[in-house]
Parts: sequence; structure tokens; C-alpha cells
Amino acid sequence: MKRIAPVIATAGLLAGCVTASNVESVHAGMSPEQVQSILGEPETVAHAPGLQCSYYTVLKDFWSRTPWTLSNRYYVCYDDGKVKSFGRTDVPTSG
Repeated sequence: MKRIAPVIATAGLLAGCVTASNVESVHAGMSPEQVQSILGEPETVAHAPGLQCSYYTVLKDFWSRTPWTLSNRYYVCYDDGKVKSFGRTDVPTSG
């Protein structure tokens, strides 16, 4: 039983992760609800007049990972309730 608990915990963590294949399903014109059904709740949301941007952490595929970069940050920006732009943020993380 002690061996099963870590496996279940790890599976639970990975089930909530957004992967690159999820991000590829996002396209212009989608509503925030459609994006959330694919990517889940955003980590952060920024607002400006008529514009809203949501940010997600996306787990890299196994072969693209290095010990210091296991994920990338992506954004999805909405204009009047529809996806206007989306992609990877190129902001380096501070550490």
C-alpha cells in the first residue's frame, strides 16, 4: 500500500498538467469557456480595456525537457470575448 500512494499522487499531478498538444488545439475566435475546456483554469489573468490575457504553464514533452526547463509559459489574449492572439511567452523565469 505504501508503494501505491506515490504513484497515485504523481498521476493526480500529471492529470492536471497542460501539455503542448492541448495548446495546439487553441485557435482564433474561440471563447474563454472553450479555451478553459481545453487548457483548464489559467494561472493568472491580466486585464486592459477591451483585452484580457490568460497565462498557463505548459509541461514540455519528455524529449524537450532539461533539468532546469520542464515547462514553458503560454498566453491566450481575448478581444471582445474571442481569442485574438496566443502563443509562448519568451519571458525568462527569475531564479
